[in-house]
Amino acid sequence: MSDARQPASCTTARSTEQDATQRATSLIHQGWRQLARLAPAAPACWLASPGQPLRPLSRAELMARVDAWHQWLDNLPAAHAGRRPGARWVLFQPTALGACVQLLALWERGMLAVLPGDDRPETLARLAESSDGQLPETSAAGWPPGQPGAASSLATPNTPFEITPDGARLALELCTSGSTGEPLRIAKRFDQLEAELAVHRTLWPLATDASGTDSASEPSTDIVSLSQVSHQHIYGLLVSLLRPLSEGVPFLSEACHYPEQLAAAIAQLSGLGHRCQLVSSPAQLARLPQVSDESRVAGQAQDQTQLLRVFSSGAPLPAEAARHAENCLQAPVIEIYGSTETGGIAHRRQHETSDWTPLPEVEIRFSPAFAVRSPFLEQPDQWWQQADNAAPVAAEPPSQGNQHAAPRFQLLGRSDRLVKLAGKRVSLSAVERCLSAQAEVLEVRCLPMPTRDHRLGAVVVMEESTLPQDHASRRDLIARLRRALMPGFERIALPRYWRFITRLPLNAQGKFTADSVARLFADLDDHRLPRWLGETSSGPQQLTLEAEVPDSLCYLEGHFAAQPLVPGVVMLKWARDLGRRLRLAGVGVEESRFQRLERIKFSNLLLPGMRFTLATTLVADSHGLRVDFRLESRAGLHASGRLRYGAETDDTPLSSPLSSPLSSPQTTPTPEAS
Repeated sequence: MSDARQPASCTTARSTEQDATQRATSLIHQGWRQLARLAPAAPACWLASPGQPLRPLSRAELMARVDAWHQWLDNLPAAHAGRRPGARWVLFQPTALGACVQLLALWERGMLAVLPGDDRPETLARLAESSDGQLPETSAAGWPPGQPGAASSLATPNTPFEITPDGARLALELCTSGSTGEPLRIAKRFDQLEAELAVHRTLWPLATDASGTDSASEPSTDIVSLSQVSHQHIYGLLVSLLRPLSEGVPFLSEACHYPEQLAAAIAQLSGLGHRCQLVSSPAQLARLPQVSDESRVAGQAQDQTQLLRVFSSGAPLPAEAARHAENCLQAPVIEIYGSTETGGIAHRRQHETSDWTPLPEVEIRFSPAFAVRSPFLEQPDQWWQQADNAAPVAAEPPSQGNQHAAPRFQLLGRSDRLVKLAGKRVSLSAVERCLSAQAEVLEVRCLPMPTRDHRLGAVVVMEESTLPQDHASRRDLIARLRRALMPGFERIALPRYWRFITRLPLNAQGKFTADSVARLFADLDDHRLPRWLGETSSGPQQLTLEAEVPDSLCYLEGHFAAQPLVPGVVMLKWARDLGRRLRLAGVGVEESRFQRLERIKFSNLLLPGMRFTLATTLVADSHGLRVDFRLESRAGLHASGRLRYGAETDDTPLSSPLSSPLSSPQTTPTPEAS
């Protein structure tokens, strides 16, 4: 009899346990509070501080910070609109920990978070018009401003917030990064976020069993989530913050923007017995160093890799970049295709196939246009037409145990790439395909130039060894590319403005944005600037600019009639401007007083059309701060030296020789092939 009753008892226990687990991983039911009550000492986050080893922050300590933000909201004036449930708060935080504690406090009070994609003043001002306020930046440890983080912050908020669980309630609004310069605001309900998190839990468990393989068992704090992308966008928010938060998996308090930061974090956590899941992007994975088997970013320890898996989203990874990332990080690289509006749509691992597989619960159709339908959409029962073209892949015979496999597909480029130039329709995709067929071209982006009578610009990616290095080689390359286009395109479709680079300047989400376009072509409108072609950095204290000397540079006038050249004082000005962007332990030189130049050397002439690199490093020594710089090209070293800054502040503008009458803007006609 007892044996007969046992299954029912076990079934009830399992059902209760499963229900508790589902509630503990639920955003709707505020599962983070339940996880904190179940295991308050378990790590919720690893705090990263400059020059310090990582240290764990417990779930109880995380909740104390959330409660401190409740107190901050309680202390607002009684008439403040931001105190009521349903209030809309603009939330922009540089750290994942800061965003986490503020987001949870808002959700527990039934409020809505508005997440801007950047913190530019014009962006925040636009959002403030339709919001009840902007939350201030947290401390590095997540506390409200002025909060010492002591025991006084451990008190519970004045009012218990028991918001009725409701998946239909709005959780947040996101601003798309886009490429048009005008972001859209996309609202997300809790049930949309929950549906996508459930799919990730099914496909990519965060727990591992004893053999090191994925398991559907309880998630473990042995896994730590690392991120290289912004939590201000849907992909980073969902995968690098909400997923670990809802499952009790610790996350790193801030993003690892540089490969050196990533390698250091993986090494520290591995030494403490943890494995990591990395959330990255094509832009970040493209910056991984070329390494040998002995010096990978994530090596092997005791026959087990330090990384469980790597996610990438924002744009398709080139096949070679995907291969290199897997070799460098020693982990599977999983790409997710989707958008802010749709959420995730499909996934792939190029090590296995170049085709995309729809996520569970996502329906795909290809006619009359490529469209998706899924529970991640605002209207789950309606089809959402994509801006991309796609084609189904011929179905393979179903394998045993996989009788209902989703159909795979290939992406064929965007379908909205038609523009009108002088009244004629031009396909940007067709121009790009023709240019991409040229031997030296790896990738091309064509775009209309609205301030240049709607002529086209072309951004061409090439191997470094094939890049033009001077005026003559650049002119010859442009002429050759234009000749390749002439048989198939009218003259109006031939790009007039050209930029030759080694990789596209993508943002953290892998997008080629309007900001990147503006930087690439800024010299057309400001003739004081070098032609910006990209930047690389190994940390906030170091920055290398890649640029060209435009023929229209205003400083060439009068220097000299027989052979124009860039004056030395202009090279110093460019070094100063770049050095002002550097930080060392959060400190820069903007407010310091310029003292003197040191070890200045001008070695070679810098001529129009020359391609050069300007490397700057911020250094602190016993005399204060200094910026070391080197300006080089294929012709050799052109200038080097130090800019010395004092510790005291001075509001006086920087004096000669870095301030010069040459800094007054002038206008110079732009050549036909700029």
